[in-house]
Amino acid sequence: MRPLRPALLGLACCVIAVPVAAADSGRLSRDVEPTAESVRLVVDAAKPGYTGTVRIDLRVNAATDSFQLNARKLRIETASLSGKGAAIPVTGAGALNERVTFRAAAPLAPGDYTLEIGFSNDFNTRAVSLYRLETGGEAYTFTQFEADDAREAFPCWDEPEFKIPWRLTLVVPERHLAISNTPVERETASGGQKTVEFRQTRPLPSYLLAIATGPLDTVSVPGMSVPARIVAVKGAGAMTAEAVRMTPPILSALEKYFGRPYPYEKLDQIAVPEFWPGAMENAGAVTYADRILLMDPRAVSVQQRRRLAEVMAHELSHMWFGDLVTMKWWDDLWLNESFASWLGDKITNEVYPEFNIPVRELEGRERAYTTDGRLSTRAIRQPVTTTVNLNQLADELAYQKGEAVLGMFERWIGPETFRKGVIEYLGAHEWGSAEASDLSQALSKAAGKDVGSAMATFLDQPGVPLVSAEPLAGGRVRLRQHRFLNYGTPAPPPTLWQIPVTLRFSDGKDSVRTVTLHPAVRPTWLHPDAGERGYYRWSLPSERLQTLAASASRTLDSRERVGYVGNLAALLDAGAVHGDEFLQVLNHFAEDRDPDVVAAVAGGLFQVKFAFVTPELSDRFASYVRKTLGPALSRVGVEPRPGEPPSVTSLRPTLLNWLGDDGRDPAVLAWARKAAKDYLADPSTLDPSLVEAMLRLAAIQGDAALYDTCRARFESTRSPIDRSRYLTALSFFRDSALVERTLRYALEGPLRPQELRTATFGIASYPPYQDRLYAWVEKNYARIVSRIPPEAAAFMPYYASGCSAQRLEAARAFFSQPEHSAMGTGKTLAKVVDQVGDCIGLREREGAAVANYLSEFAAQR
Repeated sequence: MRPLRPALLGLACCVIAVPVAAADSGRLSRDVEPTAESVRLVVDAAKPGYTGTVRIDLRVNAATDSFQLNARKLRIETASLSGKGAAIPVTGAGALNERVTFRAAAPLAPGDYTLEIGFSNDFNTRAVSLYRLETGGEAYTFTQFEADDAREAFPCWDEPEFKIPWRLTLVVPERHLAISNTPVERETASGGQKTVEFRQTRPLPSYLLAIATGPLDTVSVPGMSVPARIVAVKGAGAMTAEAVRMTPPILSALEKYFGRPYPYEKLDQIAVPEFWPGAMENAGAVTYADRILLMDPRAVSVQQRRRLAEVMAHELSHMWFGDLVTMKWWDDLWLNESFASWLGDKITNEVYPEFNIPVRELEGRERAYTTDGRLSTRAIRQPVTTTVNLNQLADELAYQKGEAVLGMFERWIGPETFRKGVIEYLGAHEWGSAEASDLSQALSKAAGKDVGSAMATFLDQPGVPLVSAEPLAGGRVRLRQHRFLNYGTPAPPPTLWQIPVTLRFSDGKDSVRTVTLHPAVRPTWLHPDAGERGYYRWSLPSERLQTLAASASRTLDSRERVGYVGNLAALLDAGAVHGDEFLQVLNHFAEDRDPDVVAAVAGGLFQVKFAFVTPELSDRFASYVRKTLGPALSRVGVEPRPGEPPSVTSLRPTLLNWLGDDGRDPAVLAWARKAAKDYLADPSTLDPSLVEAMLRLAAIQGDAALYDTCRARFESTRSPIDRSRYLTALSFFRDSALVERTLRYALEGPLRPQELRTATFGIASYPPYQDRLYAWVEKNYARIVSRIPPEAAAFMPYYASGCSAQRLEAARAFFSQPEHSAMGTGKTLAKVVDQVGDCIGLREREGAAVANYLSEFAAQR
């Protein structure tokens, strides 16, 4: 840590707010708090830096001679404090933990004061805070403030509970457009610049403010309850049509659910070329990664439309839940994201039922289960003592686990009762802040029973329960619960959950959904999680599990069949199912006519591939892949058919990837070669849904000429989706010399801060090159972390993932060194240790059974 040099805050003074290695556990005092803030910035994206002033209205609640606010890296050049009609001398000093301390000669009496600060700063260039970028020969500025990066743009009280009105003014080049959270109130031009004054916002925390400047294109969105636009960089306006179409029905459905209009004066949705999150819910000015919001109208795929609908519904849900009512502190970040994920999927399914979102939700739930089944997991709700690398909390637990838990309790108390509680919660706390307990109380009141206590068992303790169901005589079922853990994991102290369990069973005639069996019913089959709507793993006696699998296509719906495959994979991890049994069930479920079930089988194959498939087994595994998934491709065909369901369109590239890469199917590889040649000459020759699979499979077989073509297309395309496609393709070339070129290009090429991971994705997913990639990470660690967004440094240990004890030990040693251990690195490393340990244990325990099964399977078929 480097303390700041004390200096008088007045004319001709300068304090530099320097960042420190870690923040302390304290929060800013409320003895002095802001009631409103005006920010004026002189922003020219073509320049390296900017200047600004802030005017902050303060309320002193208790007599004090000092107070603090947040600032990072800012050069504070002037400051003055006034109150009760007089100037008040203050001195200021930089403090630790990204704060500046102001001190008066005598205690400030309770009352109202005004603080004015002049400052300057360089634009950030790594896609955080107020940052600049260049694309298409033009320069732009954008912001990303969550969680604590507003303090790097201007001095402020940068904590979510300080929710105040803001008034922003931007001075920009006359030809630039300026955008913020509210409509423009006044605009004047002089001397080649224009001053854009925005209307005062409703109360907002600093992390929800937004700024965008540059020669931006805008396209109006008709059919809205407020003025709305899609915003993109110059020349990209033609790619906004799909976003324009989707916005009105999604917003209308949200207004209907919440029973109240959209709460802000306008809605801009802004496509940002350099943006490491998927999207950000800034009130009235939502920002998106451009590859999500923009689509070439000549080549829109089902996958792109579905992704945009999901993300847009999630972000617009936040306008009420997160923006209108905001968490008091970051320990309730999970609630913001869980709710938006849950409602976003609910709304997407309502507006676009063809996307079959309820089944797709299970993929995210499986990711949460995987994390929650290891000791390195955490409670979804826990005290937050530092905002450094807070984005590590924005994970599959905060999003997918929380979504599943909310959905489970919505089913328990009923959708309309749940909605009533949500509406009451919003009404009680609108324009203010709240805590998770406030929502629990509202739900309990609406339900007429204690909902919060049961929910707390899923929120305040780590892990996922395993519910074991055992049918008994007389129509009874014995239910047991304990914490689900992978095989060999030391058992922590016993944990109990209050679980809303719903059983589905049949007596051979009728299918019934209930938690209590009638004494006269002797179930022929039993499913312990009806509809796969709970957040718990489940198990049955072995013979019951087999019976359920055998009859699944007749007795279980598609969501239950998909859930069965995921649950069986977990039982394999837990040692309750053997590897050969798992492969046999996957082969059986691959015959299912539902494309979502076959996609779940392909997901199960990932576990087999990375845990068991050594070079010695690769031929036998390739045979298994061809014979298991080949019939499904024959059913759906290589080319899309008119009017086919989106689930079929989405499955096809998955099958092609598996059959071409791991299955080494000659016909599929030949298709990829020809399709690549035709597509690169004329993109209209290939359906958009197949482009990623085609490029990947062509790259696997590709030579230097194809590599050079992909790199040239990556550098020249104006389409964000094509840019991502071609960069991803570069990572899948397998020729050793081309892999070396990709690694060099990742460091030296024209990549944006968030794109380095994309450039190495294919290498990381190819086990023979994982050691090579990890060695490259160690060698170039300093260069890598200097290019990526700062928050991403904590995730570097993920490059040691896989099934190699040797690579893991190298990572332990490397990331234990202080210079390689950004804040949060230890948490990531603990997850990698668990993952690698589970993989090695599974291989040792079931490797022989898998090898024998694959040999027998290849010989018999």
